[in-house]
Amino acid sequence: MQPPPRRADAARNRERLLAAADIVLNSHGAAASLDEIAKLAGVGNATLYRHFPTRGRLIEAVYEQRIQDLCDSARGSAAAPDPGAALTAWLRFVAAHVTNSRLLREAFLADHPGPADVEPPQATAWHDSLFEAAAPLLARAQDAGAVRPDIGIAELLTFLTAATRAAPLCADRALELLMEGVLPRPALAPARPDTAAGSN
Repeated sequence: MQPPPRRADAARNRERLLAAADIVLNSHGAAASLDEIAKLAGVGNATLYRHFPTRGRLIEAVYEQRIQDLCDSARGSAAAPDPGAALTAWLRFVAAHVTNSRLLREAFLADHPGPADVEPPQATAWHDSLFEAAAPLLARAQDAGAVRPDIGIAELLTFLTAATRAAPLCADRALELLMEGVLPRPALAPARPDTAAGSN
């Protein structure tokens, strides 16, 4: 049975608003204009407020959509034939999200003021969803011997996020160095002659 036209139109309007808000929020952050978002989406302000009664609800919806995309990608990559390459590709997707969501994150935090070391409950829920979706992807890479076994998904994503935020212009390099750090530890090699104890 086809959904009623009004319901289909409402769904399309919501998708347009989320796409427009993603663009505007990532261009202007907390200073983003809701009027500009509605205009870019091709709908009236009344339609925007019908779907998202407050600025905070709109920001959360945009952020949640991004997290959902990351979760869907992780689940879709879990059965890839090369688990190590699949994990690396997904982490590159995460790094791009962190880099491209800087102003969106600022807008979200501006709407949820609080102590810097305490994240809003919604952010905690998003992180939990991401960890749950990505844990099997990491586990398969570890089972294949592509990643050291003593690192968890929360730890891995924390390192990646911190490195990407610290160096947003070289996120690929940050990911490269991170992956070198999570590769399986090689057996200890003999000391080189010129570094052996007692050498001159």
